[in-house]
Amino acid sequence: MKSEVYKNTIESALMRENYERREEQWLHIPYEKELKLLECIKNGDTVSVKNSCFGIFPRHDGHLSDNPHRQVIYEFVASVTLITRFAIEGGLDTESAYSLSDAYIKLADKTKKREEVFPLFAEMAVDFTERVRRARQALKPFTPSVRKCMEYIDSNFHYKITLEDLGRKTGHNPAYLCVRFKEETGVSVTDYIIGAKINEAKLLLKHEDMSVSEIANTLGFCSQSYFTKIFKEQTGETPRNYRVKHFRTHALRPRE
Repeated sequence: MKSEVYKNTIESALMRENYERREEQWLHIPYEKELKLLECIKNGDTVSVKNSCFGIFPRHDGHLSDNPHRQVIYEFVASVTLITRFAIEGGLDTESAYSLSDAYIKLADKTKKREEVFPLFAEMAVDFTERVRRARQALKPFTPSVRKCMEYIDSNFHYKITLEDLGRKTGHNPAYLCVRFKEETGVSVTDYIIGAKINEAKLLLKHEDMSVSEIANTLGFCSQSYFTKIFKEQTGETPRNYRVKHFRTHALRPRE
C-alpha cells in the first residue's frame, strides 16, 4: 500500500515538474557538451577544462529548490558527484577522489549566499582535472625535459609543433631530445603529437557538430584527406564511420 502511495506521489511530482519546466523554459545542459567536459577531466586535460568549464557550471538544472542558495548548492553537489566518478576512471585513486568531493561539498555547505558558491564550480573542476593529470603522469616517471615536452604538446597540439619549439622549451638540442623522448615514452615525438591530435579528434567527432574538414583544420592537419588517412591508420576506421558509431546525441545531425 505504501509503495502505491509513493508511486502516486512521485508521478504527481513529475507532472508538476514537467509543467513548471515548460512554463519557465528551464533547460538542462546539453548532454554531449557536459560529457565532453567530463571526458576532458577523465583525461587530465587541464587546458580544455579551464577553457570550457565556465560555460557548463553552474549547471542550472531546472528548479530544485525555492531557495536560490540551496538551488545552487544542489547543482554543485550534482556536479561534484559526476566529476568524482570520471576522475576515478581517469586514474585518481578512489579515497582521494571521495575525500576531495567531500571537502568541496563541505565548502559549499558553509557558504551563506549563492554568489559564494559560483567560484567553487570552476575551481573544483580544474582541481580534480589537475589531480588526475598528476596521477596519470606519476604512473610513468619521466625526466623533467621529457615531461616538459609532453606538457607542451598536450597544451598546443592545435598548432604546428616543431622540434625546435620543444628544444627551446626544454633547453636541449632537438636531436638529443628526440632520442631521449623515444627512449622514455616508447614513441617518437611525431607519433606522440599525432596521438594527441587523434584523441582530440575523437572527442570532437563524438560531441561537436563540426564537419570533418573543420576538425582537420582545427587540429592543424594540412588537408582533410591527410587527416582521414592518419585517423584511419590510428583507429582502423574513417572519421565519418567513427562519428556514426559514437556520436552522442540523436537530436543533432553532424555536418559532413
